[in-house]
Amino acid sequence: MAEQCADGLPGHFGDELLEAFPGEDRKSLGLALAELEADGFVDLSPLIGPKLPRVRTTVDLFVACDAAITGHDPIEDSVVLARLLIENPKLGGNARDLEQASHWERRRFNPAFALLIPCVADGRVRKSVQNDYPTMGVILADEDVVQLRRYVQRHTR
Repeated sequence: MAEQCADGLPGHFGDELLEAFPGEDRKSLGLALAELEADGFVDLSPLIGPKLPRVRTTVDLFVACDAAITGHDPIEDSVVLARLLIENPKLGGNARDLEQASHWERRRFNPAFALLIPCVADGRVRKSVQNDYPTMGVILADEDVVQLRRYVQRHTR
């Protein structure tokens, strides 16, 4: 699921997973999905009718898999983005500006940016319906910059 993702955003899957793994039966796929849910890599929603529950991937799936899939570690990348935001908080106002400053493709940018959103107070995270970024941007106050600095300290080796 993470390998097929083109934009690094959580995606939805269902019974098409049966076709993607033709050597597996419904029961073994159901158990595998339950394992992924227990680890926080997907959220499952049971539905009436389909053979598998509806699957929604999470950012944690990208954190766990991307180093092997893309060669980029979203945690290390999030530290780079946090440093960009600390140096120039205005970059956060529009996710596209931060993406351009990173010089990364969207598949690499989105998981890293998603990891930083919890560092920003909820009222300063731009909530809008769109499908390009985890959020359209963040408006950073001093306390958010402090949280970003602490994030960098926690994740710097």
